[in-house]
Amino acid sequence: PQVNEEISVKHLPSTEPDPHVVRVGWSLDSCSTQLGEEPFSYGYGGTGKKSTNSKFENYGETFAENDVIACLVDFECGEEVEMSFMKNGKWLGVAYRVRKELLGGRALFPHVLVKNCAIEFNFGQREDTYFSVPPGFTFIQHLPVAERVRGTLGPKSKAECEILMMVGLPAAGKTTWAVKHAAANPSKKYNILGTNAIMDKMRVMGLRRQRNYAGRWDVLIQQATQCLNRLIQIAARKKRNYILDQV
Repeated sequence: PQVNEEISVKHLPSTEPDPHVVRVGWSLDSCSTQLGEEPFSYGYGGTGKKSTNSKFENYGETFAENDVIACLVDFECGEEVEMSFMKNGKWLGVAYRVRKELLGGRALFPHVLVKNCAIEFNFGQREDTYFSVPPGFTFIQHLPVAERVRGTLGPKSKAECEILMMVGLPAAGKTTWAVKHAAANPSKKYNILGTNAIMDKMRVMGLRRQRNYAGRWDVLIQQATQCLNRLIQIAARKKRNYILDQV
């Protein structure tokens, strides 16, 4: 089938120099939340860039507040799956072509990465579309349930949740073990909580931010620690599996 969804963007207040990020697209259920920064994760960002496996290339146009982006996937064009995007009803061309044999029958899921933005989705639940959709494409919600693939379900109750706490001296290999354990148990979808994991995600265009903090390492550590404290507060309210990787 040819599949479609729409996303409307709204900015939230922020004091940062690069405050607003929106990246939309598709990824496998096994991919991390960092859209476009690993294999089989395909994103299109508001900077006018497309990315997969942290390779960023110019694509389409920039988009920002009050713009509507439609994400299109075409499975009916031969041996490849074509992914393309529309901005406010204007088609921006094919962004990605992926051979079906590489996907190996694995489903692509809608994926959005946001920072300081509010977004509204239309999977087909709205009576009217924001903009007209090309012929032949169907909103995800209108596909028969039998043709959809369910994403991994998290723990049903807090009693079923798992928390692993790493214990050991600095540089003993705790983070390496945590990353390997999470990768070896994809169905658990572990969230690794630690300043190392946070700093690894502090990226701009797929590049780590550490280089921007030369001589100001204490500032970076302070920011990551504040993020970690907040994440632990959030984690206490969520039904998920965690690895606490913090000295």
